[in-house]
Amino acid sequence: MSETDARLSIGEFSRVTWLSPKALRLYERRGLLMPCVVDEYTGYRYYRPSQAERARTIALLRRVGMPLERIGAVLDATADKRRELLAAYRTDAVRAHERAVALLDSLAGGLFEDRPACAEDAPAVSSRDVPAQPFVSRAVRTTAADLPLHIERVAAELAQRAGAAVDRSRPLVVVYHGEVSWESDGPVEVRVPVTGASSADGVEPAGSELFVDVPYGEVQFPTILRAFDVVRDAATHHTRRPSGAPREIYLDGDPFRCQVAQRYVETRG
Repeated sequence: MSETDARLSIGEFSRVTWLSPKALRLYERRGLLMPCVVDEYTGYRYYRPSQAERARTIALLRRVGMPLERIGAVLDATADKRRELLAAYRTDAVRAHERAVALLDSLAGGLFEDRPACAEDAPAVSSRDVPAQPFVSRAVRTTAADLPLHIERVAAELAQRAGAAVDRSRPLVVVYHGEVSWESDGPVEVRVPVTGASSADGVEPAGSELFVDVPYGEVQFPTILRAFDVVRDAATHHTRRPSGAPREIYLDGDPFRCQVAQRYVETRG
């Protein structure tokens, strides 16, 4: 039987590729690996032997932790673009590993031990006046596990939409309109700054904000929550009250250089 005529059942294809039928159905739903034939009466799925290489590539990329969305982009890319995407993911994976090590070091150092609150341990809170900022934005719902991927993807889409209007002198901002945790999904709003109101989805007015620099090892959930607590407390101190939602500010487009900020207003005592 020729290659064009050969078909493998999902069970046979599973044994050839070492992918479970459950995984194959998932990859089909996500559009990564489609059966060559689905029997309209029985629903049985069949694959060609030549699809095994694509299946094994998916399995290898999953083994190194690549999300399915990024796998799809890699599979559909040209050879040069594929190398570029793999190099970018390698950089992200190394950084994620470094952050995980930093978090483990923090845990080993007693970050979550029960102990009296100490002012010296808290991040230093600073204030600043910020100018009005036009932006393009998009709101997404995501849990903490998928938050970094969604921020990266949405920011790239917004920058592409804005084109030359992107204000490279201003940072990327992620506004938290709802709680994000392992179980809660926001929503969050990703904002890319632009140079003029004519190309903007909105304009945040000038105002004042309190902010803290987040240590490198804490730019991740749940350790970053300490920074949110600090700016929230500072914004409700004496004559201040919070204005709007808290946000993360990513400096120079670097996902590991982060500030947590809270707009505030002064009230008369």
